[in-house]
Amino acid sequence: MAIEARELSKSFRINSKLPIPMSPSSKKAGQEGVSIERKVFDRISFTLDNGISCVVGPNGSGKTTLIRVLSTDIPPDSGSCTVMSYDLVKEKNHVRSIISTMFQGGSYFFDNQLTVGENIAFLSEVLELDKGKIRELMEVMRVNDYIGFKFGFLSHGNKKKMALIRAIALDRPVLLLDEPTSDLDFATRVAVRKILEDIGEKKTVLITTHEIEDIELCKKLLILYDASLKEYDRNSILKLANSFKVISIEEPNDNLGLEGYVLLSKSREQIRILVSNQEVEELIRKLQGYTQVVVGKPNISEIVIYISRLNNRSNW
Repeated sequence: MAIEARELSKSFRINSKLPIPMSPSSKKAGQEGVSIERKVFDRISFTLDNGISCVVGPNGSGKTTLIRVLSTDIPPDSGSCTVMSYDLVKEKNHVRSIISTMFQGGSYFFDNQLTVGENIAFLSEVLELDKGKIRELMEVMRVNDYIGFKFGFLSHGNKKKMALIRAIALDRPVLLLDEPTSDLDFATRVAVRKILEDIGEKKTVLITTHEIEDIELCKKLLILYDASLKEYDRNSILKLANSFKVISIEEPNDNLGLEGYVLLSKSREQIRILVSNQEVEELIRKLQGYTQVVVGKPNISEIVIYISRLNNRSNW
């Protein structure tokens, strides 16, 4: 197995301050320090081999933390993991030599004061990257016109493209990518998926994602939620996703009568609910007095929320 994890756990301790009300004796209000431990994942086990695997889950479920642990950026609290037979903790330098990573906002490999071309020249020299491969990827992702621009002037999307290019051009046997297709234009997302599909034929690729289209590439689908990790059948999840719509209601009131639907999010400005395809027409009729009602497709995180509630979370 390329990656084998056993009983991996990771928690973070959050230090916060709670207000202390004024008492007659002190006549002074104050703050009390509180330390809270949050389990990100708890004793999770999995194996990954060649091909593309996906980790999905809502925001804050721990996907990025898992990538950071597997990339040796941060250590696990307990458990064990090997990458190409190297121990993640004891042999982390060996692990780093065989993996390539891209984190969300991972443009810190680049110098904002250098041009794109100067950054490429430097990284090619230090990391022994194939300049021809970089030029090819830049053309596919349509950033070759920015070769003379300072990296700091690039848009967020173009910085992400460059981070992806660097990760792919390293040409290592294990590729760990945190939401590689988010914040990219449609044409680039399609191109990136084709590139990853080709890479997955001979390498191990692990990606995190919220995109339904990304999991169509996956050989293995892992759902991370409520500190647990479970493998699900990709085709079953895709079929489930195609059975629902997300309805967004702008500026809702309290008398909508939405009991029985899966509530995804709620604020004064908007309510988002998950509705089966069979119920959409009836609900739209019920909401005829609202001019700002939008019907769309769910993302994978919204399907995860549905599954967790279906399983009543205690059985998750």
